[in-house]
Amino acid sequence: MPALSAVVILSLAVGIGVNTVVFSWIQTVVFRPIPGVRDAAAFHLVEPRTETGIYLSSSWLEYRDLSERVRLLDGLIAFRMVPLYVGEAGRVERGNALLVSGNYFSSLGLRPAAGRLFGREEVQKPGADPIVVISDDYWQTRFGRAPDAVGRTIRLNGRDITIVGVTPRGFQGTVLRLSFDMWLPATLAPALFNGSKELEDRGVRGYSLIGRLATGATRAQAKADIDSVMRDLARTYPQTNTAVSADLFQFWEAPLGPQRFLISSLAILQAIMLLLLLAVCGNTANLMLTRASARQREMSVRLALGAGTWRIVSLLLTENVVLAIIGAALGAAIAVWGTNALSAAPPMRVRGIPITLQTSVDEVGLAFAILLGVGCGIVFGVAPALQLARLDPQITLRAGSSTQPRSFLRNALMAAEVALGLMVLIVAGLFFRSFLQTRDTDPGFARDGVLLAAYDLTGRKPDETSARLFAARVLERLRALAAVESAAIASSVPLDIHGLPSRSFTLEGRARTDEGFDEALTNTVTPGYFRVMRIRFVAGADFARLDDTSAPPQAIVNEEFVRRYVDNEEALGKRIVLRGRSYTIAGVVRNSLYNAFGEPPAPVIYLSYRDRPGTSGELHIRPRTGAETALAVDVRHVVRDLDAELPLYDVRTLNEHIESNLIFRRVPARMFAVIGPLLLIVAAIGIYGVVAYSVSLRTTEIGVRVALGATGGRVVAQFVGESLVVIGVGALTGWSIAVAVALLFGADQSIDVPVFAGVPALLLLVALVASWLPARRATRVDPVVALRAE
Repeated sequence: MPALSAVVILSLAVGIGVNTVVFSWIQTVVFRPIPGVRDAAAFHLVEPRTETGIYLSSSWLEYRDLSERVRLLDGLIAFRMVPLYVGEAGRVERGNALLVSGNYFSSLGLRPAAGRLFGREEVQKPGADPIVVISDDYWQTRFGRAPDAVGRTIRLNGRDITIVGVTPRGFQGTVLRLSFDMWLPATLAPALFNGSKELEDRGVRGYSLIGRLATGATRAQAKADIDSVMRDLARTYPQTNTAVSADLFQFWEAPLGPQRFLISSLAILQAIMLLLLLAVCGNTANLMLTRASARQREMSVRLALGAGTWRIVSLLLTENVVLAIIGAALGAAIAVWGTNALSAAPPMRVRGIPITLQTSVDEVGLAFAILLGVGCGIVFGVAPALQLARLDPQITLRAGSSTQPRSFLRNALMAAEVALGLMVLIVAGLFFRSFLQTRDTDPGFARDGVLLAAYDLTGRKPDETSARLFAARVLERLRALAAVESAAIASSVPLDIHGLPSRSFTLEGRARTDEGFDEALTNTVTPGYFRVMRIRFVAGADFARLDDTSAPPQAIVNEEFVRRYVDNEEALGKRIVLRGRSYTIAGVVRNSLYNAFGEPPAPVIYLSYRDRPGTSGELHIRPRTGAETALAVDVRHVVRDLDAELPLYDVRTLNEHIESNLIFRRVPARMFAVIGPLLLIVAAIGIYGVVAYSVSLRTTEIGVRVALGATGGRVVAQFVGESLVVIGVGALTGWSIAVAVALLFGADQSIDVPVFAGVPALLLLVALVASWLPARRATRVDPVVALRAE
């Protein structure tokens, strides 16, 4: 039965392939969290935490104390992200770097691709030799891997820094999955950042700490050791360390950032893919039962000639496992293609730094695929093997006799297959619908026709006045361009991967009777922001000009803020106290999306750059006509004229920004867009095979009934009805489980009626057609031929 074998192999290949793709992602995140570092999963994060549960980064002096006094962590290292301005005046670009402790490279076990990697002894004191280690990618793109790159100097934040080495290929840093260009000694911070006090002030935090457990130490013992040191620090330095403890996590368990979301998403996706594979196995088992019926005489001959039960079982299982391994090999090829496709996708960005997932199907991934294949071969092969091994040769080989295996097992497998398939299809529908919302949902702002570009003054340590003046001058120059319709600056961009910050506040005239606090998302913007984004005002007006010193500090809120906190009162003129400062509500704007598509309305407070000038910002520019990307060159010229050493980075359109940060929706949606139709085809083949086999066993019955006057329609209706009863039981079971899970884990969201109603309807329609075709064909058999065959 080559056609049947092909269906089995292709079905398993798809199921095993997608499972292996997801497993390779989990491998990358959990087992290889630091690319290029051997045994990276052994590293643990030390996360300082306040008594209210807020995780803080560490100060440099706190790191020094922990590294000297914690005995059960080996090679504790410190690092933090810093922005750099790379190049000479007029040719400055944004660079992504890590400030690191002296034992950084030695504790990670890295060897240089060229030159050397600095060590603890040469970076002990502040103001040590200005040296930098660059990444292999940076060496390739900027120096063409020239050997003499080591020893050259590059201009970083206005200082000449000597390149002493290159990190090994594949190493990209120790923050999430972010890729960095350079690594500098933390002791250079005062020189690079205008007299930074971080090396001597315990109140200046920003460093992440990781280390390996000491030989023989457990995680609980290391945690107790850290707790003891943190208690001593709290007593010694009460101003900065009172009520500050520390938690110990495996590196991939980072409590902050998108890492935590990524892990949970991958775990859910892997569970769904395993459900898909179970559905494929159920379908394959039914096909194998159909195939087994055609081999009853063969197996009876084997049994009559002395073959034992185990011999028959082992023979059939071997055949099925061989088919499954072929499917696994093809699935591994699909997985290799899938991981390569992911690597080729445009990267997401955090603060302009690309997130890269160095996924690959290695030996472990191939072993996973093969194990899945062997397991599937056994799972779908056991039932037909046991059925044939229990045959009675005397009955089977008797002339004219036939055995008809009981239909209970076939029906149970078909119902289970339908239930599992329906659950996977519902999840696929939910993912796909969620993804389509990115194009069908009105976000409350105009996502087309806006150019974004980021700048960062952090390295210059500007005060509020200089930061405000820079923002005003940039906007004045941009708005003077003939091609620009409007321009503004914001501290955050909506629908970003790390979201808008949330702040607690108090509102004039609103008192709480409980101990809780009011909270809203915040964004700091310049006047004109709402015009650029085309967010409509409901009441009031825009912020005062950046140079207007007469108006009081202002805030603009959205409709949801008014509905939730102001009730039916007039919002304009009320005062909001935020971080100890009072702001007067000057306007109310329409609701829009802020953190994610599909989110419920959230209250938002917009503050003005005039009142809270930021050291960094996202330029928002809307052109009068034409593509927004055409403005990029002019925008760079404007910024360069104002500050020749300040680079623009992360230049992209608002549409590109939203799409690049929706990869967690896009990848599963595209995967399910392929898997959904394939699963429907697999289900149809399985149902068709079972019904066709059932009909073949009852050919004589059909002939008698037709000979006695039964109509073909009535016979077809009976067979289709019997099949739909089994299918309906399976569909109802799968649907009930899906609804229960949706209500349990999505209590804050309503059931997606089109998906939960449309998917079962589609599956039942496919099942109806798959049942009708073999039943209809059976009624066309000549009754005389059917009775004579019997």
